[in-house]
Amino acid sequence: MPATPDAVYREASTLLRQGDAAGALRLLERQLSKTPGDEVTLSLMGSARVRVGDHMGAMDLFRRNVELHPESYGAHGDLGFAEMQSGNETAAIAAFEKARELKPDFYQAHVFISKLRYAAGNLDAAKSAFEEADRLDPFSREFGEIQSAMSAERFAQAEKIARGILSRQPGHPKASYALAHLATTVGAHEESADILRHSIEQFPCDVNIRAALVNSLEETGDYEVALEEASRLAELDAESFAPQLILGRIHGHCGHYEESLAAYDRAIALSADDDKEAGNIELLRGHVLKILGRHDDGIEAYRKSISLVRDNGAGWWGLADMKTHRFSDADRSAMSVIAENEAIKAEQRTQAAFALGKAFEDDGNYAESFRWYALGNALRTGIRFEPEINRNGINELIETFSPDFLRQRADPAANGPRPIFITGLPRAGSTLVEQILASHSQIEGTMELVNLPNVLRRITIDGGRREAQYPGSLASFSQDELASYGQAYIDSTAVYRSGKPCFIDKMPTNFDKIGLISMILPNAVIIDARRHPMDCGFSAFKQHFAGGHHFSYDLEHIGHYYNDYLRLMDHWHDVLPGKVLTVQYEKVVANAEAETRRLLEHCGLPFEEGCLRFFENKRPVRTASSEQVRQPIYRKAVHYWQNFEQDLEPLKRALGKATLDRFAEF
Repeated sequence: MPATPDAVYREASTLLRQGDAAGALRLLERQLSKTPGDEVTLSLMGSARVRVGDHMGAMDLFRRNVELHPESYGAHGDLGFAEMQSGNETAAIAAFEKARELKPDFYQAHVFISKLRYAAGNLDAAKSAFEEADRLDPFSREFGEIQSAMSAERFAQAEKIARGILSRQPGHPKASYALAHLATTVGAHEESADILRHSIEQFPCDVNIRAALVNSLEETGDYEVALEEASRLAELDAESFAPQLILGRIHGHCGHYEESLAAYDRAIALSADDDKEAGNIELLRGHVLKILGRHDDGIEAYRKSISLVRDNGAGWWGLADMKTHRFSDADRSAMSVIAENEAIKAEQRTQAAFALGKAFEDDGNYAESFRWYALGNALRTGIRFEPEINRNGINELIETFSPDFLRQRADPAANGPRPIFITGLPRAGSTLVEQILASHSQIEGTMELVNLPNVLRRITIDGGRREAQYPGSLASFSQDELASYGQAYIDSTAVYRSGKPCFIDKMPTNFDKIGLISMILPNAVIIDARRHPMDCGFSAFKQHFAGGHHFSYDLEHIGHYYNDYLRLMDHWHDVLPGKVLTVQYEKVVANAEAETRRLLEHCGLPFEEGCLRFFENKRPVRTASSEQVRQPIYRKAVHYWQNFEQDLEPLKRALGKATLDRFAEF
């Protein structure tokens, strides 16, 4: 019995799915001889021609189909896809436009028109087509199933549904977003970024996908690419303030503070009459203005933020963190209303309490000041620090990084400028050391860079693939592989550099990575900025850190952390003699020139008088000491903890006599 046309179509489609395009083509040619001009047969034959690499033959078939069936949206759609694959964008758009005219709810036509219009630079038409495709999305029901599965924490089911959608519609935005989110939850940020990039290739006008890609790139520290994507997002969604906030944030990551401020200014203009949003943006502006050293403008921005947003503890802390700002009685009253109100979010209460601590400290009312600092720290209930876990981690580093272990080093050395790592504990004077060095003509000042932690993350992942855990996994890498990690670090910091022979990486917590630095960047300079443990510890206790220093909210935890830091630094000095220069804050204050000469000698650079006038350096400073390092050295921070001595007994006990005796001369 002769096969029906429908049976032939099904068999040909099966052969195509199985990869037997030649077999499908033979079957379809026989069918076409029986039913010349049949639309479905010509369509399938064109697809088969594409699969065997005969693009010209496929185009001839698709054009013939359009001539024979001018009212068929499918025939025009086939031709549009073929023209697009051949790089004939104008002809492809014309074919898809005709298909959409014949069938206004033709989802694929809208998808491809959006993609092609975007590539041609016609953003309005591209966005319009995307919006229509989104409205007609044939996978909405299945996406609802993904959402239900995610809510019920049935993540494997959600992933299966999402991958099923993507097998039928490559790059589908909602399915891609869900899959990328699942990857992010397990720390697979590179995989998340790859998923989102593929989606953008197919759906370039989806602002949610672009914003998610920026977030994934932030997580991997790929700020240059994140900036490119954030710029495209801001161009694509030019009437909304949210993309400007993203753009401002990424410019900040890159150290482009003027550009960051400009983005926030545009966001203010676009926020219209939304006072709360405008107030939140003014807070961001205040942060950037402080970094740029525009003191009065920063105060004005913080004050605007406070006036526009209720219960704005963050605005008050922004003012307090300028260190040189003084508060009025009315200010203290307003801050106490926020700090004492249990109905207000703990995050805002915390920051108001820290600001009050600073206000009363400036008045010399140390007992009341400490009361507020203690409350601010106590309100950080969501943060946990386990001294024993930290101690075990330090022990593992000490046990692993033996002299023999450290003999395996990168070869060849990284090509590029020489990094100068300033490590230590927060509030130990690292910003002062950085400002002194950054005032040298051959040294580039940057910021607290996340590049080394990001390289360590790669090393951890690569070691895991070899079933080895960091730090022991470093032994599994060859000298060439270690060199590649060092080069990756140098390359990734290019966005912060302008061509000087040396540059600074001032991330204090890199003190636990000194062994890693010596292995992947053997030519690096390493400096340990150190301060008397009572002054350093109390200064950390009274500082509201945005994140990253979980030990700093409890005096005993600070003492234990300081002792473990000392143990590890003693180890580095033992196994890497002469590699690390310890710079004591109190010595810098007492004799700045002598300590500056020591610093520059350790860096292999000649002395320059400009380093002693570091306070004249107008470079942006991002840390809590940004206002202080714009002034000449002052001595009042030395022994300052004694004003709070009675309240600091828990810190003193945790540090212990042996540690305190080490710093008796200071």
